[in-house]
Amino acid sequence: MANFDRIVNVQIALNTTGISKLGFSTVMVIGKHTHGTSRVLTYTDTDQLVDDGFQTTDAIYKAVSACFSQIPSPTQVKVGKWNSEEDLPTALAAIRSEDDDFYGIVLADRTEANVLAMAEWTETHMKLFMTATGDDKAKDASSTTDIMAQLQSKNYYRTAAWYHANATDEYPEAAVMARCFAIDPGGETWANKKLAAITADNLTETEYNAITKKNGNTFEKFRNVSITQNGKVAAGEWIDVIRFRDWLQEEIRTNEFYLLINSDKVPYTDVGIAMVETVLRKALEDGQAAGGIAPTEYDEDGNKNLGYTIDVPLSSSITANQKASRVLEDVKFTARLAGAIHAIRINGSFTYDNLLESA
Repeated sequence: MANFDRIVNVQIALNTTGISKLGFSTVMVIGKHTHGTSRVLTYTDTDQLVDDGFQTTDAIYKAVSACFSQIPSPTQVKVGKWNSEEDLPTALAAIRSEDDDFYGIVLADRTEANVLAMAEWTETHMKLFMTATGDDKAKDASSTTDIMAQLQSKNYYRTAAWYHANATDEYPEAAVMARCFAIDPGGETWANKKLAAITADNLTETEYNAITKKNGNTFEKFRNVSITQNGKVAAGEWIDVIRFRDWLQEEIRTNEFYLLINSDKVPYTDVGIAMVETVLRKALEDGQAAGGIAPTEYDEDGNKNLGYTIDVPLSSSITANQKASRVLEDVKFTARLAGAIHAIRINGSFTYDNLLESA
């Protein structure tokens, strides 16, 4: 009999042996420009922008320059092109189609409509958007119409707003993003960071309290040093928690994916479930090493306070129908956040009494 393959030959390739992890340390500056033919341009210094035709007075240049001015400086910053005839979601789809390996987003044009559109889009994607405003109403606790108040009212967990009096010329959001992206997720806090090439604001305590009441952030001078304050997204969560959560989710998802595709089979038995648990435990241990998950600690009675717990089902407790679906469910973990100390309150006293230590 003739070989059927001579007429119809079918080859099916599974091109899923690798999956790129998100660039949790990469900033994308998005703006309208006419330079280059690519949707995404990648730069390693500001001279390359000038070579491509950007002017030093361009908003995109200023935002990228704010990134590269930080110490340590990022290895690269990306610029996404937003064509003038497009709406923002269309531009974002085209940018991601060409290069989705970025996490932070900065808009060169911070008009209110653009910021609100960007914040809405970001909320449904694994990205982090930051913006800045110099609107005096942001410093007014009674104002509900400024951009900071609007973002807070929408309870956005993936957008952070910074007050900056000189926001028309400087991009503190790009600077702080580049500064904190130099640290692995889980190891940073977005408060108390020094920024280069950004003018510090002089705020009264009333103004600062009004900004933080809206979950806004600031860059202020304290004696002889200028540092960031607060470090929250518009919904009120800490920025570092959002970034670490995204990183851990991607770490678990990617590593479990590799387990499935690199194993001849993960059996639906206690042995296979243990394989899944081992991969999950490794990701949580890495989260501890990064500083996002607390280590095991002890209370005053010597009881363990675990950094995380994992709960997986026994094979014998899973129904036949569930096993037949070949989907493992009810794998759970609880992790205790390490958190961060942003401020310190110390109470002390003086005395003339002797302070004797017992022998």
